[in-house]
Amino acid sequence: MSWWQVVGVAGLVLVGIGLTWTRWATATLALMRRRAGYVRHSIGVDGFELVYHESGRRDAPPMLLLHGFGGDGDNWVRFTPHMRGDYRVLVPDLPGFGQTGYLPGQSYSLERQIARLKDFVDMLHLEQVHLVGNSMGGYIAAGFAAAYPERVASLGLFNAAGVDMPKRSPFYDAALAGENWLLVREPSDFDRIIKLVYHKQPWIPGFLRDYLVAQRMTVADDQDLVFHEIFTERVWLDDRLPAIKAPTLILWGDDDRVLDISSIKLFQAGIRHAQVAIIPACGHVPMLEKPAATARVYRGFLANQGDKVSPAMHIGAPGTSTA
Repeated sequence: MSWWQVVGVAGLVLVGIGLTWTRWATATLALMRRRAGYVRHSIGVDGFELVYHESGRRDAPPMLLLHGFGGDGDNWVRFTPHMRGDYRVLVPDLPGFGQTGYLPGQSYSLERQIARLKDFVDMLHLEQVHLVGNSMGGYIAAGFAAAYPERVASLGLFNAAGVDMPKRSPFYDAALAGENWLLVREPSDFDRIIKLVYHKQPWIPGFLRDYLVAQRMTVADDQDLVFHEIFTERVWLDDRLPAIKAPTLILWGDDDRVLDISSIKLFQAGIRHAQVAIIPACGHVPMLEKPAATARVYRGFLANQGDKVSPAMHIGAPGTSTA
């Protein structure tokens, strides 16, 4: 039985005890967070009440997971159970997203988000972190690792933004034409996003889909403002990447229609010590679509940090390449 089928069964159980549709959905999300060991916290950062979840042992090495555009800490809820046994996992809702939310008049530029991440790490007295980011989160993670190399024990870039992909993706072509395919203004937009970011669309229980659609529609205008600031700014990281000193894993799903897999070449050109891993039959969010496989590759990378590694490690189906 798949994870989403488990969620569906859980929803039916909750139906049986008489909860409303919204309560079914929020209770199901709470079950998912509980399985990940999430404990909710918040801390004041640059005018935001920044919400983050923590899992694992507090005395273990800290691992910081950054979600992509339109997401929140729940993007890591299926990946975290594979990590929390050996790490103190910290999963923030980045400013502008999730429970942290959007504040009018604030900037959501790369530099401001890096500065907020630095404040967050400082406030939690974390000398070094294992830093992982997906998509926009990878953009921020790479920028942070270049600006503060001494604070990053290792860097994981999962289908990361931040370089001008040699081969344009359908999403990027649409963005250049002024369309943001990651916004949900009507229910059909949610279905389009699922098709865009997954290689194989997951089955999502109707009550949970409806709840997620309603949540995303509520914040669509705010997220559009964030997107246009980031996209109009369009700061490429190419000249910053050589400043990254941490052992780095560049991990990509081989069927990414948001950020084309050809982006790997540019990340490799700047981070010459980086390893590369390809997850076959996987889209833009490997930690959601294939959490066990993604965690297995990432944990292998972490375990081998002390060894002499080759410039690139390709993991995937036979014949898989990075472009």
